[in-house]
Amino acid sequence: MHRITPFFCAFFLIVNSVLAIDFSRINVAWQYNLSAPVQMAHRVVTVDDDLVVFLKVKLDSSKWKYAFLLQEKYETEEHREFSPSAIDTISTQGTEILIKLQFGVPKEDLMVIKIFRYETYLYYDIPIKIGSLMYPSVYPVTSDGVPILENHINRSGHYWKNNEYYFSMRYPAPIGIPDPPMADMKPLAPNIQKDSSFTFTDSASFADSYFYTVMGDSGAATGVTMLKVPPYFPEYRQLPELVTCMFYLTSESEKKKLLSSKDLKRDFDSFWVNNFSTKPRARNAIRKYYNSVERANRLFTDFSAGWSTDRGMVYIVYGPPVEVYRTTGLEEWYYTGGSLFEFSVISSFFSPRTYALRRSKAMEEGWYRQIAAIRRGINE
Repeated sequence: MHRITPFFCAFFLIVNSVLAIDFSRINVAWQYNLSAPVQMAHRVVTVDDDLVVFLKVKLDSSKWKYAFLLQEKYETEEHREFSPSAIDTISTQGTEILIKLQFGVPKEDLMVIKIFRYETYLYYDIPIKIGSLMYPSVYPVTSDGVPILENHINRSGHYWKNNEYYFSMRYPAPIGIPDPPMADMKPLAPNIQKDSSFTFTDSASFADSYFYTVMGDSGAATGVTMLKVPPYFPEYRQLPELVTCMFYLTSESEKKKLLSSKDLKRDFDSFWVNNFSTKPRARNAIRKYYNSVERANRLFTDFSAGWSTDRGMVYIVYGPPVEVYRTTGLEEWYYTGGSLFEFSVISSFFSPRTYALRRSKAMEEGWYRQIAAIRRGINE
């Protein structure tokens, strides 16, 4: 069954002529550009032994077309086109549509959506396997039953679908910022002690400063992890939050001063004015820096806020990458000037795809040079 609203009819027209692609050679940096003409997000669940993909698409016009591909993995050119057994519209809002794609369980590990118009080609990848595990059968929804694709919630109550009862484990949200990329690589899977567990039916209340993994039952191998955030997230407005986010820029002495401050507002203002000479320049620097924090929160939040993840750290300090390439276990970010960051990718209990920066002492000089440039108000 296919139900698509008129605006998206041209987009949801399957095109049967698709050239072979090696996805590991495709630049997908557009996915980290919040101003790109196409914005996409997804969630994968398993329903009655079939895979279901909830896909949110926002377009700048109705002239885009698409094709669905299934590939064995990122590094192969072999693929096959396919049509989902159902494409159902769940909701529409302006130029944004949320659809449900349903199909069986294919043998391939990767689903690719090719989006194109004229000479512009964009590729959106959706891994449909979690190692040897299936995606969870449960998923979060709004009070109206609309699937939630983000990995965070900003309400006290939360609703869930596709099960009669649910089992949840609560963990303290990670505190602090990741280490800069000059040390040995940290373990990929987080080692966080469970705070508590509980069962519920269709709705649960989540507390601030925790993240939750929700499963269909206590014996399930996979679940959905959600971070409880303030109602204004992905922005930050409270002074302690703003101060913590700025520790990428501070020296150790400045950090200690802020952490022990008896007048945090005064010392926060002093840091920015001292580095940018005048209050107008300081205000501009603050606005620019925290816009980057907000974008990182939108893009990279999982069981911790996006700004505090390894990818969020690099994104805030260096800006959006110019080129991004993915393989089965690696994501590479390239910047103008030659900077390269590599993120190892694994599946963990908390997330189907956990990203950890491969740290190297060779990065130290460029990293601190970039920090110094930000503090001078200069973009390298």
